[in-house]
Amino acid sequence: MEEGNADRVARLIESIEQDLRSLRQLVFGDNLPAPRPQQHFAAEESSEDQAIEGVFDGEKMLDYAGKAYQVSANYASKSKLVEGDPLKLYVTHDGKYFYKQLGPVPRRSVPAIVKAEGNHYVLEAEDGNTYGVLTASVTYYMSMYNLREGDRVMILLPSEGPAHWGVIDNVL
Repeated sequence: MEEGNADRVARLIESIEQDLRSLRQLVFGDNLPAPRPQQHFAAEESSEDQAIEGVFDGEKMLDYAGKAYQVSANYASKSKLVEGDPLKLYVTHDGKYFYKQLGPVPRRSVPAIVKAEGNHYVLEAEDGNTYGVLTASVTYYMSMYNLREGDRVMILLPSEGPAHWGVIDNVL
């Protein structure tokens, strides 16, 4: 970036930050909440860190060589990752993992019924297929929305190709 452009970018960022401070003051007045800590990927993308690209398979990320990397079930559920979503994994020099979703694949929504099978759950969809579902997703909806086995949910699936895993989008 040219030096003149770098100065302009810095001024624009400072202006945006000032506008946000003014907006917070206007909205919250004297009850201004403490700013939340921010996650910055810049540090995670340093030359000392490793970045690996791959695809979410419903449970984990597979890099393009086929190596599997564990994805937190809570992150996958909260982000509503579906099979085929491209991810980038940043491994910091001290061994921490940070995922970044590069963009969602096209999705379709299908109604389904939540069923228990042994010690895990499945989604019996109205499209005639049964899909796996992350237990973390089911237990979240159970605790927050009183979801029970046998309840109807709307699930997300990739629009293209076969899928083995569904993601709960909401309770019907």
